[in-house]
Amino acid sequence: MFKKIMALSAMALMAGCMSTTPADTPTAATPLLDKRLVSDGGAVFLINSDGTMGGEWRGQPIVGTYEATSTEICSVLTAPAQLAGERCSVPVIADGKVTFNRRDGSQSATYTIEG
Repeated sequence: MFKKIMALSAMALMAGCMSTTPADTPTAATPLLDKRLVSDGGAVFLINSDGTMGGEWRGQPIVGTYEATSTEICSVLTAPAQLAGERCSVPVIADGKVTFNRRDGSQSATYTIEG
């Protein structure tokens, strides 16, 4: 019985050491969280710290979610219809601006990082 309790205690301690929370591990989204990404054309994208995306594109609200790794952000947008779908890209940040290099080789507009 004592051995079982010790083994379970050790497993619990190890599990606690191995787990990380999103706040503990920086991702590609970390420098963009809760900031306004504004294009020259007036589009505004928000990458929120709660895993949602928002903003406005051509007068329509942007609705979606995202997941991020250390190098890439993958978003699933549900609105507006013209932007709906899944996209994965690598943000390239320089001089207060960000451009997203997509997996298909294309590139987003350049956005000014505000906030």
